[in-house]
Amino acid sequence: MTSQLTEKQKATLWQQRRMASYQASCRLAGYVLSDISAEQHEERLESLRRQYGG
Repeated sequence: MTSQLTEKQKATLWQQRRMASYQASCRLAGYVLSDISAEQHEERLESLRRQYGG
């Protein structure tokens, strides 16, 4: 029997998957990621979305 995830758990899981995907795409593009905060990652994602219209 499996239990359903709460909304908070779903949001946390989504953020973790999103960050892992972002980091993987950066590695593929040849970017070197340093230890920057989640806020800086979010800013970078927003700038990329504006740049590429995503």
